[in-house]
Amino acid sequence: MSLKKRLLYFAIGLSIGLVFVKIIFDKKDVSFDYFPNDRVLKTLRTKQRNFDDKALIFFREHTIDTSLIEEFLTSSDVNFKKSQKRKKPCSFYQIEAKYQNDLLAIQVKNCDTLVTIQNAFKINEK
Repeated sequence: MSLKKRLLYFAIGLSIGLVFVKIIFDKKDVSFDYFPNDRVLKTLRTKQRNFDDKALIFFREHTIDTSLIEEFLTSSDVNFKKSQKRKKPCSFYQIEAKYQNDLLAIQVKNCDTLVTIQNAFKINEK
């Protein structure tokens, strides 16, 4: 059998296998969070959230609903350069997301059972 035929059969089999895997995992609530950014955001999404006064004042001033935090924690980026990920007992992360043509940053304190949104600000201003 020639190499072209082998590659063709391999590609067909791989395609069929991928379709079956996609069908199986779509029915389950499975996420593949292997990158550091995805793991941090997933961890922050699963814990109970609390808001500090500084963050609440920013959200009120800019008429941002606090339920938008859930969207921030799914489609944003963690700035690891401005984060303290190995600090004990709680780590600190700066999460940056685009919102209405502005780049917003949220500073989050991640403890064992509680996530506290400590501060929020526009990056253009700071």
